[in-house]
Amino acid sequence: MGQPDEGHYSPEEALAVFRNLSEVELDKLGRIASFIAGSGGYAPPQELINEAFIRIAEGKRRWPRNLAFLAFVGGVMKSLATDGKLIPEERKLVRLKQGLTIVNSEDLMMVAANDDSADRAKKERLESAMSKLQAHFAGDGEMEMLLMGIEDGLRGKELQDAVGVDAKRLEALRTRMNRQIEKLANESWATEGRP
Repeated sequence: MGQPDEGHYSPEEALAVFRNLSEVELDKLGRIASFIAGSGGYAPPQELINEAFIRIAEGKRRWPRNLAFLAFVGGVMKSLATDGKLIPEERKLVRLKQGLTIVNSEDLMMVAANDDSADRAKKERLESAMSKLQAHFAGDGEMEMLLMGIEDGLRGKELQDAVGVDAKRLEALRTRMNRQIEKLANESWATEGRP
């Protein structure tokens, strides 16, 4: 197993925390895994949790001391979600317009070729904006859950339950997110020369 260093917990320390998660934390971990699996990931939630545990135990993924444990495991699961080794051929999914379809790897090029370029450009802009928001709110568990929920298409009470907050707190989180979106938009317009 990996050796501890000043910036990371040892694998043994991380596993001790993993094994001693409370019921509330386990529930939150399950919701995080479901979000990740449902928002573009191919591996199922339980497989993501199991594989994250294995990678942490082997010392392949190190827990930084400045990051909350669930945010760390969420990051590990997010990086594993589209790992080709975890995706059996028959489970590869591709988003098409409003729905999903299962395709074999040899069909992926054909699907990409049929994708509308305007849709792709819009998708790239949205993904870029979402990446910036995720980077800005990294380590903030509630904001990370909010972004994952929005990415997964949750709204209203569903989003509130997924984030694990009441309506008032959800509104405060949305306000924070909207301020950051406005800031990013202003920065983008400034670089494009817009007033």
